Amino acid sequence: MKRIHMLLAALFLVAGLLAGCGSKDEPKNESVEPKTTDEAKETGFPITIKDGVDKEVTIEKKPERIVSLIPSNTEIVYAIGAGNEVVGVNENDDYPEEAAKKEKVAGMELNVEKIISLEPDLVLAHGSGMDVWEGGLKQLEESGVTVLVVHNAQSFSDTYETIEMIGKATGHEKEAEEVVQEMKSKLEEIKEKAEKIQEEEKKSVFVELSPPPEMYAAGKNTFMDEMLAIINAKNAVEEEGWPKMNEEAIIAMNPDVIIVNYSYVENATDAVMARTGWQDMNAVKEERVIAVNEDLVSRSGPRLAEGVEELAKAVYPDVFKE
Repeated sequence: MKRIHMLLAALFLVAGLLAGCGSKDEPKNESVEPKTTDEAKETGFPITIKDGVDKEVTIEKKPERIVSLIPSNTEIVYAIGAGNEVVGVNENDDYPEEAAKKEKVAGMELNVEKIISLEPDLVLAHGSGMDVWEGGLKQLEESGVTVLVVHNAQSFSDTYETIEMIGKATGHEKEAEEVVQEMKSKLEEIKEKAEKIQEEEKKSVFVELSPPPEMYAAGKNTFMDEMLAIINAKNAVEEEGWPKMNEEAIIAMNPDVIIVNYSYVENATDAVMARTGWQDMNAVKEERVIAVNEDLVSRSGPRLAEGVEELAKAVYPDVFKE
């Protein structure tokens, strides 16, 4: 929840949701040794975690006041049962509903003063935007705020590790493990259904991340490419990463399905269907141009499994119908 014009815009926004790393490094003494105090034995704190920028961050006690600087982190925190500890979020946090009611401390800019005023025990930043707010991060560190940089997940395995790390950092390790197991179980169910799809029945899918004139798509070795593999579909794009596309190349691909993965354009699917020269493409002729919830398939958090299911229903409605 570590994409390209809209995805680039989304990623820039996400980058704006982020902040850095750091920790309070204080010499250990008997009062904080995990195995020499009753409180430490009960809570498991203090703990030291190597974060997303390979920095060792020590969290002295179970956080009671958490600031989350990116929506995916916030969704994880709530999913593992630590939502009541959240005191500050990004202005783009919209899930769950309770998160939207929290104090807004970040958007395109980081409100360092407000974060400090909230007296957080822990600030959850993100690896994808480490160089965006360097000054603000330094101020937080100098003010003694503990900042944990969450990995910029590039796969499901990365996402599982992220959830487990946040669970450990917040004192909700068991709940984090349960969330990961639920995600894995959901994906296994999807994979089992997808195995019924024969090779000749596989659909080729073009995932559009932004419309003309700056068209970008999800290519090989991306999170979306992994999702397509899970549902037994073929990525129509052969290039790596998130290549900029031209319409002639897309028409030549002739995908069976076009997935619209952006929401800032009204009636985006109608606009795709109406593009000049696209009328003979299989996806357009069969009216298989479908918009998906970009939050579900883009935020590297607990709802990714739901995103894969939505993608599966869009590509193979007969196989994944309710």
